[in-house]
Amino acid sequence: MLFHVTVDHSPELCPIVTNSPEKRITPEGAVKAGVKLVLALGARSQHHTMYIVETDDINKLNDFLEPALSWAKCDIIPVRDMSLD
Repeated sequence: MLFHVTVDHSPELCPIVTNSPEKRITPEGAVKAGVKLVLALGARSQHHTMYIVETDDINKLNDFLEPALSWAKCDIIPVRDMSLD
């Protein structure tokens, strides 16, 4: 399944601003969690990131998002590839 994940946070909690690399969601974290990171987009000045992730295990998706779950809001929406219709 594909999921669209939006992560929003305040500037004060931003891991780039606070120099907290352990709180960042990364491609390496996707590999470690066992999910496929299809696309990652960021709007840095808005402190807003978007991911398209493929997995059939919600626990793996949560593992991927774990670095941000204590400081950011994560919205998860199941989606489908409409170009296949």
